[in-house]
Amino acid sequence: MAENKKSFILYCDQKGVWDKLDDAQAGRLIKHIIAYVNDENPSAPDFITELAFEPIKQSLKRDLKKWENQQEQRSEAGKRSAEVRKRNAELVKRDSTTVNDRSISSTVNVSVNDNVNVNVNGSVINTPTREEVEKEICTILFSRGIASVSFPVQDLAQRFHDNYESKGWMVNGQRLFKWQPRLNQWIIEELKKDTSTLETPEEREAREFMLAIKKQATNEYLYGNETRKLI
Repeated sequence: MAENKKSFILYCDQKGVWDKLDDAQAGRLIKHIIAYVNDENPSAPDFITELAFEPIKQSLKRDLKKWENQQEQRSEAGKRSAEVRKRNAELVKRDSTTVNDRSISSTVNVSVNDNVNVNVNGSVINTPTREEVEKEICTILFSRGIASVSFPVQDLAQRFHDNYESKGWMVNGQRLFKWQPRLNQWIIEELKKDTSTLETPEEREAREFMLAIKKQATNEYLYGNETRKLI
């Protein structure tokens, strides 16, 4: 496991492997997995454990690579965020001495979660954190009757946040004072896309498997013994 990674995933489609093991074999396998993810470099106690662990090991490696990529992206986003905050502060300072020849009180408040609020001419630029974007996406999905667990919320939140963070939360040269309506429209566009592009490989495999079962059951109901000719 990478440093600071405190969890791992076992997938539902691995159930077939576990079902073929008795309790003693399953116990040895789970102990082997725990040792592996804690970087103990364990040797399989027997051939059955080694054989059963191999597909699980490959999924753990894929998940680790994905996690490392996400950490790198978040690190880069953090650096861009710092630059944006610095640029916004400089813009506010400049505007305070030039707009309508009036004194404008401009404040920049940075909280511990890196949320930035800037007062300009009485209007508030609210720059959200990625976590706030995630919560808003879940709210939007709930209002549309869509289960958030079936939607890649974290990935979408990261892409939305990174996109506007890199632009300094500006659209067509104007500061984005309210990001929620923009996010709502963005989610609508995502929902119009082919949902298969939003699926993980495991989710796509499960969906295709269920479609095959449905097709077979329909054919058997309609055509009986002729089913095999139609599949």
